[in-house]
Amino acid sequence: MGARYILALVLMIAVMIIWSQVYPRFFAPELTEPGISEETPPADTVEGEEPEINSSDPTIPIPITIQDSPDDPKVHVETSTYNITFNEKWAEAKRWELVEKKENGALRFPDRSNNDKDSPLNLIPDTAVNCLALSGIVNFNEQNNLKYATWEADKTDIKLSDTQETETLTFTTVIDQQLKVSKQFVFYNNSYTVDLNMTFENVSDSPDPVRIGGSNPINGYELQWGPGINADLNEYEKMTGKRGRRGTEGAITYIGTGKPKRELKQEIVDITVLWAGLSSQYFSAIMIPDPELKSTYLLVNDEANKDKADVVTAPTETAVLRIPQFSLASLEKQTHTFRLYVGPKDDTILKQVTPPNAVETEIKLPKIIDFGFFAPVAWAMLWVVKGLYHVFQNYGIAIILLTFLVKVISFPLTRKAHVSMKKMQQLQPQLTELREKYRDDPQKFNKASMRIYKENGVNPLSGCIPWIPQLPIFWALFALLGSAVEFRGAPFLLWINDLSAPDTLYKLPFSIPIILPAFGTIDAIRFLPILNGVTTMLQQKFVGGMSPTPASTGMQAKLMKFMPLIFVFIFYNWASGFVLYWLCNNIFTVGQQYIQTKFFHDGEPDIKENTPKRKPK
Repeated sequence: MGARYILALVLMIAVMIIWSQVYPRFFAPELTEPGISEETPPADTVEGEEPEINSSDPTIPIPITIQDSPDDPKVHVETSTYNITFNEKWAEAKRWELVEKKENGALRFPDRSNNDKDSPLNLIPDTAVNCLALSGIVNFNEQNNLKYATWEADKTDIKLSDTQETETLTFTTVIDQQLKVSKQFVFYNNSYTVDLNMTFENVSDSPDPVRIGGSNPINGYELQWGPGINADLNEYEKMTGKRGRRGTEGAITYIGTGKPKRELKQEIVDITVLWAGLSSQYFSAIMIPDPELKSTYLLVNDEANKDKADVVTAPTETAVLRIPQFSLASLEKQTHTFRLYVGPKDDTILKQVTPPNAVETEIKLPKIIDFGFFAPVAWAMLWVVKGLYHVFQNYGIAIILLTFLVKVISFPLTRKAHVSMKKMQQLQPQLTELREKYRDDPQKFNKASMRIYKENGVNPLSGCIPWIPQLPIFWALFALLGSAVEFRGAPFLLWINDLSAPDTLYKLPFSIPIILPAFGTIDAIRFLPILNGVTTMLQQKFVGGMSPTPASTGMQAKLMKFMPLIFVFIFYNWASGFVLYWLCNNIFTVGQQYIQTKFFHDGEPDIKENTPKRKPK
């Protein structure tokens, strides 16, 4: 059982590593659908210069990039949950820092790549020049594009006090002395949501209506976010450029059925969407329109920023909500409402977010959380872990108790495998005799050995039975630590201050590459992987020593001696939470084996003598 145990672990780790390396390279969706995403040509547009615009196809978005200037006036907003910096001239968000405090005063979401632990996480990277940017042609005049408009804010600084629930900030512009546009933001204390009210008013007395949008009815105006969102790297990822398991990232939209999509197929490109935005490993920036607006979605791809992929998630992708064309008669105005969610991918919080003016509409925002193939198992495990956390206030302890719970549940299967293994040991003399007898006829040997197994009630594959339920559990935890924001920055004890990152006992002044590139480098002394290697060796000797079989001798036995060391290298740069689970699993397996041998005697079965006897002549 010891050899099979180690081999099962190796196979599971191999599957995890291969999948995490192969999936993003070969199975991630590509921009191949025509008319769905457009590649924006390099733009060197600056203020005062008019870009060359080809409007022959009105369905193609206008590729405009407005460059910011350090001298542009800024507007600062501070609440108990976030700090936002707007560029007043363009009415766009430039920084969005999450600063929610815990009861002990520590930042809940600090910048993990920054040695200054008091530095808040900013979700808008420098490459994101279109966050909440507005674009759209007015009166079919390509020069009257909302993107060129310059705005004025009614406030320069906003700070919500503890007793103040909401505050507003309004940007205003007038286009061609006909169309007045207002972007009113409504900020809430203790919330990750911001409401955006877009008001369009025809301020002229001309009998001709003001029309927002191009010649195509689907082209009204566009609300954008991107390109890219902060990659939220921990120190090791930022230094080495090697990232752990991550779920779906980048531009994303949801149409109300199925899973969220990165892009829409041509046949549903004009379908109404419930929300769209950008998603990183643990955070997202989502734009939720009023369902009555009949918003559609567009993914715009700008290859100019692809060199930022090492620090920015989806640096080339911009998520766009497109509102259909509409007209305003003289002195008429319309208000369009959006709700913005910029915060963690926490299902408890996401479930509470509703679309504006349609509380009864279910938008299923938690679907942005991607736990992969074993998502049902992952959700169940997360529910258990969060329940344990509420009791012990420590996710490390919750992982240990989860490991113990899994061992208790799987005990009947493990016990059954133990009994079968003991029978296999007692059958070895008979099998050895059959192997000698049918040395030149493997087919007859297989039939004879299977007959012996059947007569004694032995399943030769029973040693693997306990690992059948373990596989989805291991994979689900692997997915949780790469996607569940609850584990991000969650401390365990002493130096283990982030269960989603490798533990660092001592930082080395140098780095040593591990043999396989997928395992990264050794740049620090990590205690958990080393201790895990020790417990693997202990488990190997205890479990394998109590039940030696011919399968665990010879060359295989020599190979098994090196497995604890191999496991140290495999786990060296993995999330400490996952290594903690594996470490506890080793310890509990040894304890379980001891209990089975000490207190259960069903491991000593009676074996029938099946050695063929010659009939007397």
